[in-house]
Amino acid sequence: MDNFYLAVIMKNNGLHRNTLQISQEVYRELNLNEDDPVSIWTGQLGYRQRISVVNKPGRIIELSSENLRKMHLMASRKYGVANINNSIHIGPVVGIMAEVRSDINRPFGAQSKFIKEVIAAGRTLGEICFGFDPDSINYHNRTVWGYNNTNDVWKRSIFPIPDVIYPREGGYSSRSLQIRKRLENMGCKFINPPLIGKWQTYQTLSRNLSIDQYIPDTRRVVDYHQIEQMLIRYGSVYLKPITGSQGKNIIKVSRVRNSKIYKYQYQVKYQAREGTAIGLTNLRHILKGLMNNRSYIVQERIKLLRVGGKIADVRVLVQKDNTGQWSVTGKAFRIGKQGSITSNISGGGSAEKLSVILSRYFSDPLTRDRIVGEINYLAIETAEELETNGADIGELGIDIGVDSNGKIWFIEANLKPARKVFLMLGEKSTRRMSVVKPLLYARYLANFRQEE
Repeated sequence: MDNFYLAVIMKNNGLHRNTLQISQEVYRELNLNEDDPVSIWTGQLGYRQRISVVNKPGRIIELSSENLRKMHLMASRKYGVANINNSIHIGPVVGIMAEVRSDINRPFGAQSKFIKEVIAAGRTLGEICFGFDPDSINYHNRTVWGYNNTNDVWKRSIFPIPDVIYPREGGYSSRSLQIRKRLENMGCKFINPPLIGKWQTYQTLSRNLSIDQYIPDTRRVVDYHQIEQMLIRYGSVYLKPITGSQGKNIIKVSRVRNSKIYKYQYQVKYQAREGTAIGLTNLRHILKGLMNNRSYIVQERIKLLRVGGKIADVRVLVQKDNTGQWSVTGKAFRIGKQGSITSNISGGGSAEKLSVILSRYFSDPLTRDRIVGEINYLAIETAEELETNGADIGELGIDIGVDSNGKIWFIEANLKPARKVFLMLGEKSTRRMSVVKPLLYARYLANFRQEE
């Protein structure tokens, strides 16, 4: 993380706006030709410049005050620098895309703290980072109104359309896809794709024989016949919306043995609700209202470890860095609140270290080591397999269950993983790495090389 090529950008009021001045070291390291004009870029903004090499110590790039303003750079600050196709690129420029709220102190709502951390981490890496709303883009000028944060103060400014976009906006619509496509056509790279539906996920993973053994029986709900058949086979099932997240709109249905009675549970604003249906006709009527025309999968209920009677699973954060390779950043048990049918932290759940829970239920250290090894293997294998559909992915929150026999199960994969679980456990270094890695991956996507 400390061996990326950085240079200090300086203001030189004596320079012509078509000239940039660079030190001998930058000239040599970037392998430039003083006789050739070059383009200098921040994000999707570029200008033609003539190079002037000066005998000054260190890594210095000098620009006129006009060019500093046009390129949205700050004087006397270190930035990443790369020679890409004989053009000088500064940054990279990384935009965190999320909906802007009306609160000037928390412009990105609940994500404001996280986006502030990304901006600060990007600054230490020499990157140009800011948060922005997808509706604030000026495609003609190749700029965007965005938010920077310095000393806990948010400031709205104009930035170049980024090299790399970190998508953290909520929801999914045809309009958001159109915005993404337009930005991609301008040259923007995205850290994550827009969506991986649950049914597509299970179809993709089931084709990999090494992963298939970890996947619960899962069907797409075309009509209520699939639900009825799964209830007959397993007695208890989960219904999950194909495009849902944060445990929202999940329904648990169980059949009372040797009867026509069905128990169902769901959550409204993270508050548990439950009820009883007498017979399949009554159950169908109730589920129709709860499912509300959303597309669902139905999945066998796995009898996972319960902590104090509460549902629990393992959240594994896997991310890429500047090498473009997957690795496990951190993992922890998530424990749902009492009575909840999900383990989501956002729904009032708690966290515990993996080692603590495994030691409580499995006395044999070899068994615990095997479980941890399988969790790591399944998380990385899942991430790699999901990319076989052609979508480049930079990070995933992968939820994995452990049953009372020590068998592990794939539950789901999330494209916008939260990191709160690491703060809850006091794992500050893991939390920080979880923020830094997407920025390192942004360097990889933008072709900013590491020094050799």
